[in-house]
Amino acid sequence: MNNELRDVTQRLLKNITEIPSKFLSFDEDELRNKPIPEKWSKKEILGHLIDSAANNHHRFVKAQIEEDPFKIISYQQNSWVAVQNYNEMDSESLIELWKSYNHHILWIISNFDEKKLNTRWIMEENEVSGETILFLIKDYIDHMDHHLKQIFN
Repeated sequence: MNNELRDVTQRLLKNITEIPSKFLSFDEDELRNKPIPEKWSKKEILGHLIDSAANNHHRFVKAQIEEDPFKIISYQQNSWVAVQNYNEMDSESLIELWKSYNHHILWIISNFDEKKLNTRWIMEENEVSGETILFLIKDYIDHMDHHLKQIFN
């Protein structure tokens, strides 16, 4: 396995292992608290990470089966969080969904066709990115770590 990919899988596995019990150690009021109305609560941040997993799941698969460059579709992250009402979801179900989805992402990354790591991508504007799917995989974990710091700091 590519060293950068190995590092990413280890970071993801560490999060999957450590985060659930830490998340559930918060009381429900703290998980639902919105610092200001425009900001997400801890539950909504975790919900956003589930949405990120859902969208990146597609990207990580498409990069291996579509032609280079493959097309990435963006999503309206605030609307996704709002319509799914994560703040009212049972906390154990929420963390279990996050954990399960990331186990699947870990599986995809662990079995990634290394010949496809340099596959490039296009956003809706049809401009080829200078970055590769390997960048997106690493960015997925960096993005997760950024939001996990928001939850736990």
